Amino acid sequence: MRLPDGPPSATAHLYLREEQIRQSYEALMLAWRSLNSECETLLRENGLGSAHHRILFLVAAHPGITPSALLASLGITKQSLGRALGDLRERNFLVQEEDRHDRRKRPLKLTPEGEAIERQLFQLIRDVMTRAYREAGVTAVEGFKRVLSPLPIAPGGGFR
Repeated sequence: MRLPDGPPSATAHLYLREEQIRQSYEALMLAWRSLNSECETLLRENGLGSAHHRILFLVAAHPGITPSALLASLGITKQSLGRALGDLRERNFLVQEEDRHDRRKRPLKLTPEGEAIERQLFQLIRDVMTRAYREAGVTAVEGFKRVLSPLPIAPGGGFR
């Protein structure tokens, strides 16, 4: 039997075989695709893409978030972020304000129109997640959170 490469902590849990990890990763990829596909029609009807959706979600979850914090969390280029933010401002889904204490910061906030579309998108995701959580049960939901919480995030990104 070949032991996994990496630090001793990587070999500490030998009950996790490569195939189990591959299956888990595949499940995460398919779940991500499934959740996003729930929103595709609404996004398309509004001329929005997945970057717009992620921005709307993060600004709704973290009102006043700055573009630099979004950039770190989303892991997209500055140009892509700028383009998506410009689109959202043009469609009156988002406003960029001036921070009273630091004029270099440009906190973002959803407009009522932005809140409405984000709420519709989140409702689609919430319905799917709620069904899955109900079927899996409380113990599985807590276990899922525990599995995801130690996963590394992009440097400087994420909100915990």
